[in-house]
Amino acid sequence: MTQTPLDIERIVREVIAELGRMSAPDSCANAPSEGPAPASTPPEEDSRVGGDPAADGDLVLDCRVVTIAEIEGRLQSVRRLVVPQGAVVTPSVQDELYRQRVTLAYASASPARPTGGGVRLVLATLGRRYDPSTLIGALSKEGLDVDAQTFDCLIAATDRLAERIATGDALGLLLTRHTAAGLCLANRHNAVRGIGGDDVRAVTADAASVGANLLVVDPATAGLFQLKQMVTVFCRGGVRPCPAVFKERLGDNSLV
Repeated sequence: MTQTPLDIERIVREVIAELGRMSAPDSCANAPSEGPAPASTPPEEDSRVGGDPAADGDLVLDCRVVTIAEIEGRLQSVRRLVVPQGAVVTPSVQDELYRQRVTLAYASASPARPTGGGVRLVLATLGRRYDPSTLIGALSKEGLDVDAQTFDCLIAATDRLAERIATGDALGLLLTRHTAAGLCLANRHNAVRGIGGDDVRAVTADAASVGANLLVVDPATAGLFQLKQMVTVFCRGGVRPCPAVFKERLGDNSLV
């Protein structure tokens, strides 16, 4: 029998309730409780995301499983939903975020960012065929602060990545099977220096050679481990300056 999203939500909440009877519940402070409320202190209003104060337009949740009940009626004027690293986001929630154009972000476990050096990774996924949540969780464990958004238009995805890269404090990652088109569109923007990703060694060499700030990968051609390795190596160098020999043609880290 085919299960509907409502069936999935019901099953998830039943599992949460059962876990709550076995141990202390791990649920959102402001969410409806499945049983007796745990003895805990509500989070402060300046909840921290990856070591930084929550920005205007952020809805920060502190729960391991995010169901539709946690966000119902709370997405007005929200631009980003922030959840703990490794949190499970149900399909209904992902669909609702997609409909309302709300970005899903995973908070770092601690202020330290040993891999990215404090650089934010802006992730754009084209289409719904690939679910990046597992990759995002793996990258968050490496200390990377990831902003993720799904697009149904490649042009809109590359435009958004270019806008964020232009701030000079972020690197971009585009996941699409249309890698050639993605690279062409992205590199039309001033200051964007995009490279394709096939393996760790090539990403390392290519990123250094042009001071790359955007990585374009087809997730269907790489397993999770290889994809995580490529992205980790790409981010390890931080925001690279454009090599002097190419600066006149490739531009610096700001739009003009």
